Amino acid sequence: MVKKRFIALLCAVSVITGSAYATNISDFSDVNGHWAYDVLSNAIDDGYLSGSDGKLNPDSSLTTAQMAVILNRVLHTSDTSRLYPNISQVEWYSNDANIAVSAGFLPVDGSLNINNNITRGEVFKALVNAFGLAEADPSIESVKKFNDWTQMTLDQRRAAAVLIDKGILNGSDNGGLNPNNSISRAEFMTLVYRILDSDLIRIFTPWNVDNSIENNNVSSNTNTDINSEQETEIEILPVGYSDYQNIDSYKVSDTMMLVNMPLDILSKNSTYNTVILSGKTPQIENSDEKINISRLVLNNTGSDVKLDKDSVLNAQTVVIGSGNGAVTLESDLIKNVEITGSGRTINLKGAKLENLIISGTSNNVIIDENTQIDNLLIQIGAISNVIGLNGVVNNVNANGNYSNFYGTGVATNVKVKGSYCVVNIAYNNFDDSGVDTGLDGVQLSLNTPKVAPGGDLVATVTITGVKQPKTVSAQWYYEGSADSVYSNSAMQLTEGRTSTYNKDITFEKYMKLWQNVKFVITYKNTVTEQIETLAITGDVEIENYPSSHYLPDASEVLAKVNPYYHSGNTDYTQDEKTVFVNAKGYSSKTQYLIWVSRSAQMVNVFEGSKWNWKLIHEFQCATGKASSPTPIGVTEVTYKQTGWFTSSYTCRPVVRFYPGTGYAFHSRLYYPGSSKLKDPSIGFPVSAGCVRMLDEGIYWLYDNIPSGTTVVIY
Repeated sequence: MVKKRFIALLCAVSVITGSAYATNISDFSDVNGHWAYDVLSNAIDDGYLSGSDGKLNPDSSLTTAQMAVILNRVLHTSDTSRLYPNISQVEWYSNDANIAVSAGFLPVDGSLNINNNITRGEVFKALVNAFGLAEADPSIESVKKFNDWTQMTLDQRRAAAVLIDKGILNGSDNGGLNPNNSISRAEFMTLVYRILDSDLIRIFTPWNVDNSIENNNVSSNTNTDINSEQETEIEILPVGYSDYQNIDSYKVSDTMMLVNMPLDILSKNSTYNTVILSGKTPQIENSDEKINISRLVLNNTGSDVKLDKDSVLNAQTVVIGSGNGAVTLESDLIKNVEITGSGRTINLKGAKLENLIISGTSNNVIIDENTQIDNLLIQIGAISNVIGLNGVVNNVNANGNYSNFYGTGVATNVKVKGSYCVVNIAYNNFDDSGVDTGLDGVQLSLNTPKVAPGGDLVATVTITGVKQPKTVSAQWYYEGSADSVYSNSAMQLTEGRTSTYNKDITFEKYMKLWQNVKFVITYKNTVTEQIETLAITGDVEIENYPSSHYLPDASEVLAKVNPYYHSGNTDYTQDEKTVFVNAKGYSSKTQYLIWVSRSAQMVNVFEGSKWNWKLIHEFQCATGKASSPTPIGVTEVTYKQTGWFTSSYTCRPVVRFYPGTGYAFHSRLYYPGSSKLKDPSIGFPVSAGCVRMLDEGIYWLYDNIPSGTTVVIY
């Protein structure tokens, strides 16, 4: 093979650019052992990738701009007849975006954000459009074997079907195509090389005498701070490209793409399967000797194409694919026309077609009075196509939204399923019963009144703008989670329909005072088969109880409660006492628990169980004085006595605790054998270590508290 020189221009984008341009895979530190090592190596050698700061970042997600740069390099596209909508023309990617939309593998409406990661489903579309593989009406049965095929739009399904059937696209380990996921740079280049490396397509481009690609179209930007031009020698043509001097050896290939090529490289009186004319297509001469092509794809950019019955090209099927040049077909030899591109202008003059199928968008098709068409099909998803019908069509099926028919022609049968179609032509039979506007125009309004303390959350949605009653699925969400109680898989969607959500709120001291609700309706469009959703969300204001309504915070209580008595100490609140014994996790062998608070000089009696104690009695007491304090600890009631009777005092009754000791609950001291108080002291430490109580308190303990009851001294 003759040595060729391939010009690679750098663009400021990671994986595509770098401060130091490298031409060998070994110069990159992040590809050793990578599953796509060979593909990445080819991409470096062929000049499609250059990396950044010594890395290729092969597993990073590919952006729309990066895809445009790579495909422009692969296909040597250069025409900028269109500008990509809604972008600044001074950005590094602007020229490549303009080239890509002109070539037709970026959408003409600018619906893809150029800086965002591109999804796999959009990549499928871009690849079939870029390489001229798009079909207007492929079978999608191969797509249906994947478990997520319904997540794809109709045009994504058609693109995926072509790639699957041609062996380019495989599913993932999860059994899906993952159309809504991003695609890594390595994965994208793998798909590109599957196309280039296979016998599916051979690409021919002119080479000039000094062995450089003639009119090399790899794009560049004038910003010299981020772009530079380098040359690298390679021993062979880039993968997928062929020496046009040997084109005859490839004519049995399934598809041949001629990029900016003169047509005289094709042999007259020969038959080719599929030929794609890409880039600037030269004027097609007339000749008695024909180049017969089963499928001719016109991806022409920057130039118009005209085919008539005298043209040297004779095609059974003509595909007006991605590109921007106008196409005129003035031949009754062409049997089928597919319009897979978008934003194209197509003139049909004196044609006798069996089928005209449109899967692209925003095309302008002008059918003259001498043209006859058996079947005109506008595919689902092919929106905003304008058809100037001045001839005769037998069957019209308008499935794309916003299809517009005008003219002096006539159609025998017109069947409309697309929404918002305009049919201003003569017809014999008309049927629009299959139109499904889906959720278009439907509006949701949400009413979320403020919730009073202790009240329920109530939210009501009102539905308006319903053009066609239909059955939908409805789901309420509370704080981001679907509420199974408020799910309706068969809600009748009618004008003015309401749906109300009622939620029992658990009020807490530190609860969120704004809580979120969402209402979602879901509908599967009977025409597009797409899942349509409409949602409304809102925050509901909650008015909480005052803080006094709630038990105090456990951490605050535990920090506050202490066992040390000081003159002037005040008792804890009932809530604080309840929180304390529950936060400490005390348990008892009986249904009661006693807490002797040394700091407050109180005996607190609880009923319940561990974690669930409730305060039932509070009795004033007097614990041990400083020289003989009541010991801190957790013990239990051991036994009871009717009293202690000594020569110096009497106390009755007695409830013992701390086994093996003399500690006990008992009354204040009385004179021996009498009911006269000897020491009436209460409310401060005064005893020898026992817990003195008023008669009411000690008799309640004696009568009600069983042995084994936990006693907490703290």
